[in-house]
Amino acid sequence: MSFKEWREWLGELPPVLRWFPLLVLVRPIIDNLYFLKEVSPLISPPYIAGVLTPVLCIIAMVKYKLPRFTSADKSFSQWSVMLMFSALFTALFDPLSLLSLEFVLKLTMPVYLFFFLRILIRSRRDLHGVLNTFLYSAVAVAAILLFELIINPISIEDSRGLQRIQGSFGDVVSYGMYIIFTTVIVTYYFLSRQHIVPVQKLTRLLIIVSGINLLGLFNIHHTATYTIFILIFALFLLFNMQTRHRSVGFAVVLVAGFLFSFFGSEIVAEKITPLLETDLAVYQGEKDTDQLLHGRMGRWRMMLSNFTEEPVHVQFLGYPLSFSYAYSYIGIGSHNDFLRILFATGVVGLFFYLRFLYFILRRMSQSGKAQRFLLSAVTVALLFYSISVTPTFYAPFMYFALSVFAFILLPEKLRSA
Repeated sequence: MSFKEWREWLGELPPVLRWFPLLVLVRPIIDNLYFLKEVSPLISPPYIAGVLTPVLCIIAMVKYKLPRFTSADKSFSQWSVMLMFSALFTALFDPLSLLSLEFVLKLTMPVYLFFFLRILIRSRRDLHGVLNTFLYSAVAVAAILLFELIINPISIEDSRGLQRIQGSFGDVVSYGMYIIFTTVIVTYYFLSRQHIVPVQKLTRLLIIVSGINLLGLFNIHHTATYTIFILIFALFLLFNMQTRHRSVGFAVVLVAGFLFSFFGSEIVAEKITPLLETDLAVYQGEKDTDQLLHGRMGRWRMMLSNFTEEPVHVQFLGYPLSFSYAYSYIGIGSHNDFLRILFATGVVGLFFYLRFLYFILRRMSQSGKAQRFLLSAVTVALLFYSISVTPTFYAPFMYFALSVFAFILLPEKLRSA
């Protein structure tokens, strides 16, 4: 989709739907004003966006009819009931707290976003409109990244002997997610638009975006993002071997091998080894297993132990039913999305969530090559981020992943239109 086509698509959307791509477009700027919450929540753009988004989603859902439900929609609806139930008890625990309101909005975010996106995305054109919006929004992220690298870091976080740049984002994961979004989009476009756009233009876009993303990768020092980036490129090369432009894949492998032979050992020693030193020490028996994954293993064991000591109804339906302080369990404090979902919605909620993902992946057999790649890449990102962070708690990640899932759930004739 060219810029002109994107503008036409955006202009054709009714205002009740158009707000979403506009929000995606400015979201990096909004998130870089995260620090304003320390002044007042009332002037914090992320808080304002967090309150307005469910209102706008509900207005759209009232005005437009939802598409016919698939098995995945039904499973998501069941998980949604658990999320709403959890949010209700979170609010009842501390009804007058801003922290409670923040958690209610974040817990329910997948619910209203998913059903809104089932209304917004009705064709491949709609999906490409949203994907292009992410690419355009990433220009602001790239500008902030280059400012930090060339002029002066805005914010630095020390981790495992390395200095991470993170702009004015709440944490370094935000940089990582935009690196993954843009990598998925340009590789998907390369596979899906070879018959429409000259391969030289697609290759140029791929090189430019990948170059900027590598600069980001080597300066945010985030293990999960490193892993996902490599896996997505491996998937891209695998799928590209099945196209008539497989020579591009061979060229990428040759260039990567050539560069690695000259700079690989230095990059591994300076950028990657420090991230893995603790894990290697655990495998060698020099440190306790609780130190695995930067100490997350010990945290997970402690949290799971506490959770299993709760009454049966809490284990099945979620921590908020305990009417105790549960924010560290149902928020990002768990550093694992599967555990966070378990703590927030119980065994029942986690089952519905995993069942939803199962039905989504089953759509793979009904999709074309490029769409299979897109679904595979987004699922890889979701699952691998879920091991050490909480992607369903990050609004931009939900915008991206749920847009792709909403598209994949369309009937095949609409996905090819």
